[in-house]
Amino acid sequence: MEPHRWLPLEANPDVTNQFLKQLGIHPDWQFVDVYGMEPELLSMVPRPVCAVLLLFPITEKYETFRTEEEERIKAKGQDVKSSVYFMKQTINNACGTIGLIHAIANNRDKMNFETNSSLKKFLEDSLSMTPEERAKYLETYEAIRVTHESSAHEGQTESSSSSLSSPPSSSQPQVSHSRTKASPLCHSASLSWAKRNHVGPAKATSPSIRLRRWRPLIRLPSVGLHSVAPSIDEKVDLHFIALVNVGGHLYELDGRKPFPINHGETSDESFLEDAIEVCKKFMERDPEELRFNAIALSAA
Repeated sequence: MEPHRWLPLEANPDVTNQFLKQLGIHPDWQFVDVYGMEPELLSMVPRPVCAVLLLFPITEKYETFRTEEEERIKAKGQDVKSSVYFMKQTINNACGTIGLIHAIANNRDKMNFETNSSLKKFLEDSLSMTPEERAKYLETYEAIRVTHESSAHEGQTESSSSSLSSPPSSSQPQVSHSRTKASPLCHSASLSWAKRNHVGPAKATSPSIRLRRWRPLIRLPSVGLHSVAPSIDEKVDLHFIALVNVGGHLYELDGRKPFPINHGETSDESFLEDAIEVCKKFMERDPEELRFNAIALSAA
């Protein structure tokens, strides 16, 4: 049987916020860009923050680390609270949607759902399911699939040529990587970059990690006001994960992995900074890569 495959979703707050609206979530919480990892740049992010989505490249270095991490945790064990909502990933190109589900599901007490919210129903129906059962349920949940495709079509890709490669092979279930608007995190304080919303670049006094706006190099003809969506069969090597605070612990939720990853204690006040420390580790494993992006789910 052919694996399920969806269109890639953009890592763009405009797209993700519209997606959440279509899923029936009141805009009390909105995704915003994280422009950099210095304190003055993190201070631009509205608080509180209840989730962070990280977009990163799947590389050989990362795949090696992922295998070693899994073996280490299986050997030593870890504490994972039963209240963590986690689902596996069996649909190609659905990692953006699964990241959103992880972000909302683990903060559902903070969300204001519309009466007929399709995501609310999905979460209620799947709450007692296993991670594998939730993945299978998503495969057949038409309302979320249709909303995902609508959001993928609406996303505007602004670059002019194609250079993304296929993801490394993996023995894991069918993975969904995402072709997206992204902002790479760069290991240089002097790197020039432009922030959206007409905000000028912040000054830095010491070397650190920063963001600049990056676009995937993909040529897409324009139709009306929107760009043509990426081909459903096109392979890319970018992937979403969610970082959430559940019961005072920071969890990494990635449907390609067999279980959540507990990154230690956190708090509502320190969550963004703690999540960014996890993001830094991803970048440090691939210092030559620029294709990293973080967006935060913040109180509107």
